[in-house]
Amino acid sequence: MKKSLVFSTYSEEIRVAVLEDNKLMEIFFEDLEAGKLSGKIFLGRIENIVPALESFFVNIGTKKNGFLRFKDTTIDPNSLRRGSFIIVQVKKDGNSRKGPQLTMRIDIPGRYIVYMPFGENSIGISKKIYSSNEKDRLREIGEILIETEREGIIFRTNCENVDFETIKNEFINLKKIWKNILNDVKKYNKPMLLYEDEDFIQYILREKLDNHTYEIITDDIELFKEFNNLKNEYFNLKVRKVDIDAFAWADIYNQLDDLFSRKIELPSGGVITIDKTEALTVFDVDSASNVLEKNVENTSFKTNLEAAKEIARQLRLRNIAGIILIDFIDMKDNNHKEEIINIFREETLKDKARISISGFTRLGLLELSRKRTTPSIDALLFTQCPVCQGTGKIASPRIVFRKALKELEESLYDLKKKHNIKEVYISVYHNLSGYFTKEKKKEIEKKFNIILDIDFNWNDPNSYNIRYRK
Repeated sequence: MKKSLVFSTYSEEIRVAVLEDNKLMEIFFEDLEAGKLSGKIFLGRIENIVPALESFFVNIGTKKNGFLRFKDTTIDPNSLRRGSFIIVQVKKDGNSRKGPQLTMRIDIPGRYIVYMPFGENSIGISKKIYSSNEKDRLREIGEILIETEREGIIFRTNCENVDFETIKNEFINLKKIWKNILNDVKKYNKPMLLYEDEDFIQYILREKLDNHTYEIITDDIELFKEFNNLKNEYFNLKVRKVDIDAFAWADIYNQLDDLFSRKIELPSGGVITIDKTEALTVFDVDSASNVLEKNVENTSFKTNLEAAKEIARQLRLRNIAGIILIDFIDMKDNNHKEEIINIFREETLKDKARISISGFTRLGLLELSRKRTTPSIDALLFTQCPVCQGTGKIASPRIVFRKALKELEESLYDLKKKHNIKEVYISVYHNLSGYFTKEKKKEIEKKFNIILDIDFNWNDPNSYNIRYRK
């Protein structure tokens, strides 16, 4: 796998794309990342205790109170009261309805390790480090570095084959950050931000640059100079400066269509359809125009193989989380089903988010879950349609016409008697022009002895506006 990072500067905003074998896998926008709270550490004040939810609501100085579950505290929750100040970290960003999810189990990430001041003497090693000898080496380093029974350490994938001194220096630096946070707490008596991650560029380099990265591409001269310094650490890394928009140079704009489409076409002619609710995402796989194989089972299997790889990519690209169901094309061969799961599991190993694959249900759906701490791309790039309110549907013109006509006639029977109404103005969406015809207009005018004006400039196909004049 050839992995590359593409940095593009546009209108003073930095955008970053992660490519694997020249295929877009992840994308980040500096202005959108700035609004995220995940990973930030706050001094919070408990505003409310809700025993029924086994949770606290904590003021962290943002618009909405955070949500802290009893099980995410590091002390006895019964010892906490309203007004108590606590150090919390945002575990998961909130949304339009919910505040952020908080934890008192702080972790401070570096490039090679994650320092946990309340890690309870635990040592974790990335599952993507497969060598047993390397795991033993890192475990020994962890036992040397951990000084108290409270703290813990996680070795990240990047630390594989990294020397002891480098890891030790990062451990010391992360501990200093925690000590500075504790010192800052003594200075304040109100909810506020105590610590946030490095700037956008440093965050991307820390999280996305690894030994699989063979090239960094940028159109910014200052970034080019900064990235050149990384060659000392990553010997095989190439850094390229291009004279045009780096996204255009790397053909990323064409691939961005995958972010906006509900249907994704597969190389063989199959199609994936994506439907989302708040907590559930469903992928439906269809063979569509794929009819080249000799029998149905082979057609289904080949299409499903392509779909498994593409769906794993879409989970990363769109940052989809929660419960996920995949309706693959029906396969009779159980070996084929196992191979689909193995391929899907292999593809998801490239994903840093935690994915749990439950297997095929009795109805033949592949069930899995993906954990996410930040909002999906959909939530960042799109807003809810003011017309359909997210349903993706609008009322039939016939239904709206009947409703408008009924309201018009019922109101005129009453208003004509009480207020001697002589003129009526009605505004409707343009798709009702075939219903409010000249003949219908004359019929209403004659029936109620009024002047009726109709315009088709109303901007909502689900509603209308009626105005009366004497």
